[in-house]
Amino acid sequence: MAGGPVHRVSVIIPNYNHARYLPQRIGSVLQQTFTDIEVIILDDCSPDESRSVIQHYAALDERIRVVYNEKNSGSTFKQWNKGFALAQGEYIWVAESDDYAERDLLEKLVQQLDKDPEVGLAYCDSTTVDEDNNTINVLDDFYLDLDAELWTNDFVRDGRSLIINFMSYRNIIPNASAVVIRKNMLDKVGKADESYKLNGDWVFWASIIADVKVAFVAEKLNYFRFHLNNVRSKTLANGLALSELTRVVRVMQQYGKPNQIFIDKMIDKMTDMWFDGIVKNAIPVKTSLKILLNIRSVKNGFNAHLLKYIKKHMLDHNYNGLKHFLVTGTFYKKIQPVYRSIKKKS
Repeated sequence: MAGGPVHRVSVIIPNYNHARYLPQRIGSVLQQTFTDIEVIILDDCSPDESRSVIQHYAALDERIRVVYNEKNSGSTFKQWNKGFALAQGEYIWVAESDDYAERDLLEKLVQQLDKDPEVGLAYCDSTTVDEDNNTINVLDDFYLDLDAELWTNDFVRDGRSLIINFMSYRNIIPNASAVVIRKNMLDKVGKADESYKLNGDWVFWASIIADVKVAFVAEKLNYFRFHLNNVRSKTLANGLALSELTRVVRVMQQYGKPNQIFIDKMIDKMTDMWFDGIVKNAIPVKTSLKILLNIRSVKNGFNAHLLKYIKKHMLDHNYNGLKHFLVTGTFYKKIQPVYRSIKKKS
């Protein structure tokens, strides 16, 4: 290995329990028109038939390396970091195990990286599909309320400007399978943050693009599979999803003052999620306080904003369960300690 990387692109396929989708995923990687690749398949101790599928393909193509975990890591981002450490290529493509791609995805994204050394990350548009490969158009309007024109055409832009303008409100890179990054960026930014369960990619992309250019290819070269996600539903109920979101927004502030319109929208969104969590999901008081303190750290005058919000929704009949909370006093029992705590920290 001392003579340099064997292949120009390291394709990392982190898998857990996706035996059903692996043939299409691995096949779409091996059939790329850009062929100078190594393929690193990481299986996170899957209980399904993933191992037999992986072994079948590994026997067919010498470019494939396989690493099996003896114990489930429980973390997407631990698997990413494991793949990054193994990768030897100049560029890295994290090809999620349930997605697939057009044959020229790598060719077109590598072209963007090759022609401009200041581009640290290149990505393309995606088609969203269901479990049976039916197009479901989930992301068709994903960029419209950010910028009606920008993502309709190819572009190369300064990454920090994209963070400041948009990423306090939305992760502008919704799927890792659409992305190819320059591996030497990892020497500068380090690993993906493994403390996140859901939003580590959002923080990771920002760290990658903060001081480089970003290239976007408007063609839908990636197929991003959507599932009914019970894990995400549980994290909404227990407050973890919102707690992570507030952490993400705080991180985005480190890159510069955000677009005021979008940060205000995000504050409203997070407050809505918090209120729903208090009323419908019984988010614990300690978690609620942590969430509110994080929101307050990015919103001047948040205490006054919060009081107005609570008063407004006490009169909002759309919250069907609110009357019960008001009658029993449960709502006040939840709100009072949270608000008292946040006032003390003012």
